[in-house]
Amino acid sequence: MIKKEINIIGGGCAALSLARLIRNLPNYKFNLYIGNKNKTIKDHFWGFWKVKINYEAYNKANHVWSKWSINTNDSKHILTSVKHPYCVIKRKKWLDICKKQLPSQKFTILENDVLEKDGQLFVKNKKIKGDLVFDSRPPKIPSNILLQHFEGFVVTSEKDVFDEDIVTLMDFRCDQSRGMHFIYLLPFSKRKALVESTMFSKTVENKEFYSAEISKYLKKYFNLEKFTKSDHEKGVIPMHYISCASREMYNIGTRGGAVRPSSGYAFTFIQKQAFQIISQIKNRKKINTQIHNAIDLFLDEIFINVINEYPILASKIFSSLGRILNGDEMAKFMSGNASLLTTCKIIISMPKIPFIKSFFYVVYRKWFNLP
Repeated sequence: MIKKEINIIGGGCAALSLARLIRNLPNYKFNLYIGNKNKTIKDHFWGFWKVKINYEAYNKANHVWSKWSINTNDSKHILTSVKHPYCVIKRKKWLDICKKQLPSQKFTILENDVLEKDGQLFVKNKKIKGDLVFDSRPPKIPSNILLQHFEGFVVTSEKDVFDEDIVTLMDFRCDQSRGMHFIYLLPFSKRKALVESTMFSKTVENKEFYSAEISKYLKKYFNLEKFTKSDHEKGVIPMHYISCASREMYNIGTRGGAVRPSSGYAFTFIQKQAFQIISQIKNRKKINTQIHNAIDLFLDEIFINVINEYPILASKIFSSLGRILNGDEMAKFMSGNASLLTTCKIIISMPKIPFIKSFFYVVYRKWFNLP
């Protein structure tokens, strides 16, 4: 039997999460274009809630917590889920796990850079062809859209200051003058934690802003002034549904719309996308890389417009989630598995006038096909 050929472009989470599952496909041969092996990418953490689709990552996670909090100036909500704990895994660790599962007898790994010309991909001036081509290259982020941008580092203290049992998912007790802003804190021990300053706005701040905000936060709420910094992390995530159109290939990962627009979470959705693609190939179904349902995307668009127009309401909105949902419900919601009842509870809890205005604004744009 003639083997069909699959080409996967990229060496990150989406490409390797898909590539590792190819062991489940008979009668295929594969090429993995990982790009320049000498290109340095800093290691960082990927966060997710444990659900069925990412169970293997949960088993290999660097850290797992069953409690997380959402804090504002007026409230503190601690949510608990033993069934769906919050997890983080290092980028390098997950990619190494994926690489070990690649079926060597089926795979050719190429370390050449891939270039695009007129919508087609080339390596060493040779067009990349195959029965199926999956492209995970980072997309060009549209201008004038809401961004999630963050920067932080691992803090090590000489004294016990952190509650190692509770993740601070969002703490809004920080400067809100430039857009929606919160502190994200992962406690690895009583003396060590990853602390990030995170914003939703259209403008990325300079490095000094994030560092200063973290220092002020640690001093005010942990009485911590002396600490060492290590393992710096930073990133920019589009708070916008991105799916690059292409006639000759299928886009995956951020390029293929895997990032959840309202939260910026991607790891779980990338795993869903990979399993979905493999299932479609095995069952000879038409390839569809879309993993967010239309209702979720519509509601996300409304939410993003509210945050863009009324950033001061952000703390109230997320505090409402902590108030009305239990840990299991929130974990499922953030993982794209919310029940209809949970979705209705969230809608009812939101500030009415801003969301109604945004609803009609989004409908108007869709009706007239506006960007």
